Amino acid sequence: LTAGVWVPIATALMADTAIKMAIFSPGIASILQANYVALDIFLAELAGRLLLSAHDENSGGLLSNGFEEVDAFLQKSILPKERIGRAQERIYSHPKTAEFSKRWNLPIYYQLRFGESCTRLNKAVDQTKREGWIAQVFSGSDDRADELKKTIGFELTLFLELYDIISDLWRPDVILKPLTNRFLRGAVQLVGRTVSFISESMEGKIKFGEEQTENHAISGTDNRDSEEMSYPTRAPYCWGESEDDVAAVAWELTILESSIRQDYVSTVCEALQNGEVGSDEAGELKSIVSEILGEASDQIRPIVDKAWNDVIVKLLTAKCVAPLSAVKGVAVMYRMTNRPPPTQPSSFVGTIFRPLKEFSKSFTNRTPETVGLKWKQQIVVTVSNKYAAAVDELLTTVQRTEVALKNRKARRIAAGGMSDGEKLKLQLYLDYEFFSQAVR
Repeated sequence: LTAGVWVPIATALMADTAIKMAIFSPGIASILQANYVALDIFLAELAGRLLLSAHDENSGGLLSNGFEEVDAFLQKSILPKERIGRAQERIYSHPKTAEFSKRWNLPIYYQLRFGESCTRLNKAVDQTKREGWIAQVFSGSDDRADELKKTIGFELTLFLELYDIISDLWRPDVILKPLTNRFLRGAVQLVGRTVSFISESMEGKIKFGEEQTENHAISGTDNRDSEEMSYPTRAPYCWGESEDDVAAVAWELTILESSIRQDYVSTVCEALQNGEVGSDEAGELKSIVSEILGEASDQIRPIVDKAWNDVIVKLLTAKCVAPLSAVKGVAVMYRMTNRPPPTQPSSFVGTIFRPLKEFSKSFTNRTPETVGLKWKQQIVVTVSNKYAAAVDELLTTVQRTEVALKNRKARRIAAGGMSDGEKLKLQLYLDYEFFSQAVR
């Protein structure tokens, strides 16, 4: 079989210049992939098909209906699998097979496919930078977008595009098994590229929006075609300054991390197994794939933690402490105004944690479990400390004022038997009680 059939075929395929160029030329990735798969299947089935055909002739046409009866045929031990296996092994171990395999320029094929993926991702990233997270960058079909939204849960189209790109690497008309490790590493790189873009833009190193030209700034128009400017323009900005944007993107990252560890691992394993491996081999394959893809998912968790425990905490803390500037105004309300003693907390106290409550309500179902409540506790502790410091500073000032008035023997202004300082302290107490309830 080897010397009489395969070697002449391989020699002919490699000797003829026209045939060689048509089969092995890596110029068009899809053609190279189709040629490789066809010849790989041909070579893998060569021994079995030839031996079964020969036996079919000797047995009076037992397999005259084709190769659909191969499994049943082998089970009857008419032609043991071991015999076919030995013949196939001789074909694979022949020097001509090794020479034939070297003719495939598989590294070039991978570079072509990876280049296509990078082009798609770069285009999506650039459009997102210009138009913001509302940009519609998904280049697949509407049905595919709906499928990913339903099965994976993505909402932002950049993540839809990324997941579709890395999933396409394992399509039957793309993947070549000898390049499995390269394709896995390629997927890790694509995810890393996206995570790096998100991290740097969240920190403000990469700005969203576009620099406005002089004509656009003056007249509100741009010197580019209207078709190119069909999206709302916006001056450069950092989306990391919006807690809503940060939380939304962090949630998409959480979904991406989970999908890589689960759905994507299954996609890769199904593409590689092709129903040809047993349960033990399938488990080993899944373990190896999970370990490699773990490098991609491990890049995501730190960004999510930073988004919640650093960026969102700072943004919401700044909003919550803003009303504390009104603490100083409490003294003005009772300083020589003859106002009656307070019975209600100051109006500003109810606004202190309003930004936190509104944000928490909006993202109740989109807060990663890994984040927990630590971010919220940090905000409450920081705001409480700043509130306490503001009150302490005010009380110190009031105490000095009262001492000065007492030294000058200032007449006490009676209003319900309380001094201005006492009324102020009562107000601060009412405010404290209300603030404590809000914290709880």
